[in-house]
Amino acid sequence: MVKRKTLLIVLAVIFTSTATRASISTFNGEPLSILVQTLGGLDNKSNPPVSASIDGHALTIYVNENVGIAHIVVTNSNGIYIDSDNLFHTPDMATLLIDDEGFYTVTITLNNGDVYYGDFMVTE
Repeated sequence: MVKRKTLLIVLAVIFTSTATRASISTFNGEPLSILVQTLGGLDNKSNPPVSASIDGHALTIYVNENVGIAHIVVTNSNGIYIDSDNLFHTPDMATLLIDDEGFYTVTITLNNGDVYYGDFMVTE
């Protein structure tokens, strides 16, 4: 956890971006709290273009606007790659199945450089 916070601070300084916490909507499972980081500054969108939910082992990512390509990556709590997907025609959605219980991070990177990410837990 400390390593991730340090990395975020370094990225914020390098890209001179501002991060803000945003609440995203959920459709069928538990909502993910998503941290929004933009290269252009503070993003105060009341309705961000990305939403996500976790329902059992199924992580569903929704890109609700035409934002170009969205790159999705899931890593475990050790930062090890678990799965990824690309949405080439947005709006669209992707569902990734996470096999094992544990803590994970999903990162969604949009064409404009905005990065949406959040931590979630998979349980039986």
